[in-house]
Amino acid sequence: MTPPQQHPSAALNFRTWLADLDQTQLATLLAHRSDVLNPLPPGIAPLATRLTLRTSLALALSHCDAALLAAAEDIAERGGELEEVAVTKPAATSQLLERGLAFTTSADATNPDTVGLAPGLMQALPTEWSLLHQSTTAPEEIAALPEDEARILQTLVTSGGVGTTRDAAPNADPARPIPRLLAKGILTRVDSRTVRLPRAARRALEGHTPELIPLEPSGRAGTPNPNSKANDAGTAAGLQVVRELEQLIDALGAHPIELLKDKTVGVRPQAHLAKELSITETELRRLVCLGFAARLLSRGEPKGLEGNFLAPTQGAREWLDATLADKWRVLIDAWQHSTWQPWEEGRLLDPESAKDRLPRHRATAMDIYAHSATPLSKEEFWEDLRFRFPLFATHTKSVTIDALVDEAEWLGLIALGQATQALLDPAATHSLTPDTVDYFIIQGDLTVLVPGPLEATSHHRLSELADLESPGLASLYRITESTLRRGLDVGMTAEDITAFFAAHSEVPQALEFLINDVSRRHGTLRSGPALAYLRSEDPALLEMAVRVVPELRLIAPTVAISQLRVGSLLEKLREHGMAPAAEDENGASLSVALEPYALPTPAPRKAAKPSADPVSVAAALLASGETAPAAADETSLDILHAAARSGRQVTIVYADKNGNPKNRTVKPLSVAGGQVDAAGSDGSMIRFPLHRITSVHLV
Repeated sequence: MTPPQQHPSAALNFRTWLADLDQTQLATLLAHRSDVLNPLPPGIAPLATRLTLRTSLALALSHCDAALLAAAEDIAERGGELEEVAVTKPAATSQLLERGLAFTTSADATNPDTVGLAPGLMQALPTEWSLLHQSTTAPEEIAALPEDEARILQTLVTSGGVGTTRDAAPNADPARPIPRLLAKGILTRVDSRTVRLPRAARRALEGHTPELIPLEPSGRAGTPNPNSKANDAGTAAGLQVVRELEQLIDALGAHPIELLKDKTVGVRPQAHLAKELSITETELRRLVCLGFAARLLSRGEPKGLEGNFLAPTQGAREWLDATLADKWRVLIDAWQHSTWQPWEEGRLLDPESAKDRLPRHRATAMDIYAHSATPLSKEEFWEDLRFRFPLFATHTKSVTIDALVDEAEWLGLIALGQATQALLDPAATHSLTPDTVDYFIIQGDLTVLVPGPLEATSHHRLSELADLESPGLASLYRITESTLRRGLDVGMTAEDITAFFAAHSEVPQALEFLINDVSRRHGTLRSGPALAYLRSEDPALLEMAVRVVPELRLIAPTVAISQLRVGSLLEKLREHGMAPAAEDENGASLSVALEPYALPTPAPRKAAKPSADPVSVAAALLASGETAPAAADETSLDILHAAARSGRQVTIVYADKNGNPKNRTVKPLSVAGGQVDAAGSDGSMIRFPLHRITSVHLV
């Protein structure tokens, strides 16, 4: 038996290359691979081990663009997993070296002649991943298949996409359906007895066109150009979200929603709340999830209620008193770190709709806009995303990515197809948000035109006295009898209301007449805490009140009492078209507006531990004096996988059925299911059980 030829270990060469890097080169590598810095590696050898862990390699690969992944695949196909090969793409090779995804033993490490892949790199990629051999199967091609081939595809669809057949062998009859499908690239061979239906073919069966990943950049990457129109549109959208969340907090503060047993929001309360706020249920779901992420909403038992409710937090009151710019910035930060998926079907606030990976998904999608020099259409966004982050684009649901982009537009981070300043620099909300104004224009039809954002106190007061009809940077309100009664109900007098309007605008005569008319009729009925009493100088009016509210009992021609609390009694009377007012023990007008319900503010999310400084870590590692660390050779399994990808011959040393050692030189075709399918030098097919293989060596 001829002893197999020995080759240098790629793992050893990788560690030697790593130990020979200077401080600048090592710091650059660590900056790209910061996940290996926690805890701090004690030396070069442990660092090399961490860099070649599958999880670390997978993370590094997820940040590579299509050009880099294609370059790595090309190196692998030329045998770069087993030994160094010639450099054909210097720029891509340099980037692979900077990321610790490749190594070189060339004398000139900055301009190497040869390069090898980091151990385990290709195994860290998804199964069947290939950019150099992308499937182009189209629906038209599927439709044109013969009946026997189409039948096999449908069988594979129903069986999970994997099937076992003798026709998978390379020497099978090429006239049979499965070899024909393999030759067309519609099926892929797993081993000599197994075939798989690729993702592209499955999409073609569903009628989708191929989603090819471009291997060259589009040329749109760069620094976004400032665009005042985009910034204005984004600001208007963002401040609209702020206003809607303010209304949601007020609504839930007055009437918290009782949750279902699983702590989710029921369908009916959700629909009712959306109708009350005059927004769609989609917008409501977004607002609730955003409020949760910002710790402005929470679940629990507010004081005075029994059960589990959705209600504002105590921190929401502080947020309501902040400036518009600060409110918007809080929401931007909350959205970027949110784990909620409001677009998912199912009950609102279902724990299953919260995913820890979403902040990373948001950052990845937004990175495309943040580094685009031109506005992007939807198609251009997807093209750039597939090139910049091909693994993310192909292994994340398209509906999820589209929903994230829609949310970014809704929040004002994207407008007119490009990033706004709010996305590029959240602190820019202060420069983007218009200065507050202290005036508005009351028009003859009792609409109020506000040319900009009002300061907080005036805004809250105007919201009590008028209904918002048209939101935006320039908003429109409408004054009605019911809105004026709202002001009287919270303790304002006619003089107070008139003085407020006069301080910010010219008051039309029609508004003065309306204020005086409503105030005269307001308070014809008088109620006070008794639990409650109701009095009126008009006995007929009081009798009418007793008839419509059964909880009232007449005790005198002008006085009735009730076991209802004052606020509840007034609410019932107003439901029947009456205009009662509250009074204190001295007969003075009294505000019975209830204190909003509130829950404790949840603890803030834990801040991520800051990564160690790569420069300092690099200096410490090099100061340790460790050189040329020892490393184990690659496993037989790694060599077999690499040889199958590159088409290299290997010598397999194995034990036969009697336990006698033997060796055979073959070309591995596939490694799966605990066995190796290989082609002998005479073209015969040979299968080796992995447990019988003792060693593998390159020829």
